[in-house]
Amino acid sequence: METLNNPLIWANFILWIVGTALILIIGMIVFRLSQKTEIEQDEAQKKHLLTWGYFFLILVISNVLILLWRFAISNSFFLDILERCANALFYTACFIKVFDIEKRGMKKKRYFFSYIIGIIIILNLVVSPSLLKTISPLQIAFICIVTLGYSVFPIIYFLVSRQAMGEVRGNALKVSAGAIFLALGYLFRPENLVAYRITPFLNTVIDCFYITGPISIIIGILLIYESFRKGQ
Repeated sequence: METLNNPLIWANFILWIVGTALILIIGMIVFRLSQKTEIEQDEAQKKHLLTWGYFFLILVISNVLILLWRFAISNSFFLDILERCANALFYTACFIKVFDIEKRGMKKKRYFFSYIIGIIIILNLVVSPSLLKTISPLQIAFICIVTLGYSVFPIIYFLVSRQAMGEVRGNALKVSAGAIFLALGYLFRPENLVAYRITPFLNTVIDCFYITGPISIIIGILLIYESFRKGQ
């Protein structure tokens, strides 16, 4: 359990609270948008918004668990369980969108990337987070699998932006950029990089992530929300 004596950690705690509240608010807005009368006849758009709503809701739960294991729980057994569940939920949120992308946007619906995200979820549940944080072949393999599975999220929206024009292009670029900001914010957290605190320079860089990490998540969430806000 981390204490709030360090100003950086205190700022990180506040930013995580703000980010979590923002995600919750946006999630509620998205669920309401999915029920608007103007799109009641458009089932495809309604399902699209619902998947975003579930995405935001699961991120909120993941964030709450992260806050609990970092700042409220000291028992090592429960810390391990909560961290596993928090990480698995983050990738579950990603799975919802990746599956939706493969279902709606790919001609050959083989769900390759969805299967990879599913494997990542299982790994996070069965492998101790401490092992995944240790510099080792397991960590390298895990990072490669995560990159491969998650990459379809920003890449497919980027490809859509290349083929589209006007507002559709701009919205696709926002989602692509938002997905990248989310990945950077969630993956590059100081608690995930403890094994890399091996030089004063790296220690300073990792400390910066206390601030840049949650800000990156907030930017990502706002970009994604902005991609469909004006059209509703």
